[in-house]
Amino acid sequence: MKVEEAIKNRRTLKVLAAEFAEVKDISTDVSRILEMGHSAPFHYINSKAQEKELTSLAPWRFYVLNGEACRKMASYFEENEIAGGKIIDMLKAAQTLIQVTWTPETVENDSLVSEAINIEHIAATSAAIQNMLLTATSLGYENYWSSGGMLKEEQLFTLLGIPLDEKLLGSIFLFDADTSAFKTKKGALRGRQGSIEKCTKKIKL
Repeated sequence: MKVEEAIKNRRTLKVLAAEFAEVKDISTDVSRILEMGHSAPFHYINSKAQEKELTSLAPWRFYVLNGEACRKMASYFEENEIAGGKIIDMLKAAQTLIQVTWTPETVENDSLVSEAINIEHIAATSAAIQNMLLTATSLGYENYWSSGGMLKEEQLFTLLGIPLDEKLLGSIFLFDADTSAFKTKKGALRGRQGSIEKCTKKIKL
């Protein structure tokens, strides 16, 4: 699938399962998806990289749960009576969940510089997420970029071994292409951005 096709075909789709869906091994494809995410551009290094278990200079971090781990996470929500909403049903359906985080920079005496760097970190991590969504689409997987809901709470970070100073930018759910056996919900804003003319102004000097 060409890049243009992946961009046009990519869509937000929640796939919801009342019972556990069959777990499949998609690890080879997930590795490719992660590699493409990790190929995103970034402007500033992660200054805390050397202090952590994951030492990449890039601002993003990927925490990956395969289908089996997703099912265990769904059970954890239910057994501990955590109000996860649709997150639980997505965990029952997903073949993989990728928790994508970034680490904020803190500067004591120059907050404006810190804010600028953090905006760059968020932009870079967003680019990594988009790379992953497009790659997943090109490989035939339905996908959903969630803000995380309860998955961004301290309790769940601790369970997954994610450092508490990191911020969740996206919970990326990967689902099978065939969703006919499940309830699905499309993104509410798909196609509502209007024509390109409504967001473009050509400047003449």
